[in-house]
Amino acid sequence: MVVKRNKVVIVGANFAGLAAAIQLPKAMDVTVVDPSPHFEWIPAIHEILSGVKTPQGLQLDRAQIIARAGHRFIQDSVTHIDARRRRVVTAAGESLAYDVAIVAVGGVTNDYHIPGVDRYTWPFRTVADSLSIEQKLDILRHTQSELQVVVVGGGISGVEALGELLRRYRDRPKLSFAIVEAGNQLMPGFPKAIDADLRQICKEHKVSIHTGDPVGRITPKGVWLASGKRLPSALTIWAAGLAPPPLLRESKLIRPPHTWAPVSQNLQSRYAQSIFVIGDAAALPKPVGKQAYNAIDMGALAAQNATRWLAGQQLKDFKPPAKPMLVAFGDLETYLVANKTVLASKTLAAAKEGVYQLFMAQTAPQVGLHAVPGALRRLRKSWHALVVPALLSIKDVRALEDCRVLKLL
Repeated sequence: MVVKRNKVVIVGANFAGLAAAIQLPKAMDVTVVDPSPHFEWIPAIHEILSGVKTPQGLQLDRAQIIARAGHRFIQDSVTHIDARRRRVVTAAGESLAYDVAIVAVGGVTNDYHIPGVDRYTWPFRTVADSLSIEQKLDILRHTQSELQVVVVGGGISGVEALGELLRRYRDRPKLSFAIVEAGNQLMPGFPKAIDADLRQICKEHKVSIHTGDPVGRITPKGVWLASGKRLPSALTIWAAGLAPPPLLRESKLIRPPHTWAPVSQNLQSRYAQSIFVIGDAAALPKPVGKQAYNAIDMGALAAQNATRWLAGQQLKDFKPPAKPMLVAFGDLETYLVANKTVLASKTLAAAKEGVYQLFMAQTAPQVGLHAVPGALRRLRKSWHALVVPALLSIKDVRALEDCRVLKLL
């Protein structure tokens, strides 16, 4: 007797989608679809700008990882998800039937309908983006006597990009930088102590900071702010946030006035019970940060809940643990943010690097490594070990020689 295998289609294979794929049992018929052959360690793409990381060092072969997990990988874009018929359609015209779909499509560059963004800025979302910026800047500095680089977006991506640019170019007297944030502080949503510290550091370098003055338009040689001020720019890096991919709206997983795909606390779509939406694309009842560690945990839970839903069992809620965050500002400073506590120490860069090294070593599909499912489980435990009191307790960090307390509650 032939036993019917449940069909699961995963759309997107970065942190969330890859975690879901690895957690799903081989007994299921699992197909993973993504347009890129490579998984990319997005949290470190800013280090390509300084040459600290290479593109190859931030990429892993998706097909090999997924094959080792016992599943099938299709390198293609998904053009439509038909929730009623339970089918996923790819750009190549393949129609994939599913019992459960897991959607992990992330986000796309948000241009906020600002004129000139699509034509005159350099996006900062992928390894390829970072490499293009690095190569362009290398050309410019050899062909122009003086130039300014403008980073638009003062969140984590923009701040870390600026830090790497300063790591590499702060001693170049004819190269200056500007960073623009529409909000009233750098790192919106984080303690203001970080903003104040970053401003103090930047005073020692050729950096101008512009907050509370949104971008009005972009031209080939400058950034015009809403106030009418013009910032000359030989190269404008766009790190100003994400928007939901059109696929979510076209597949009716988003409906006005939702920005991202609304899900229940168990990650099930509000509009289709057979679909779980995870990672950056998901809008939980109580929002969580669009961070890699949340995406990994969501992917693992989506795999469990997909299995439970098919078996008619009760679903589990997503309960994000409180995790400290590490934000690097090149080689000038690294911040540990734990709720309202902020500590600064250059030594913390080693912990951030440790998370990257651990993930790549344990997930790389190389001969001699343990099976990837076991590696992912170890990764999740190790990630927690690197960002919870075992290593990064407030007491331990404060014991570091160069530690500065910016805010302690």
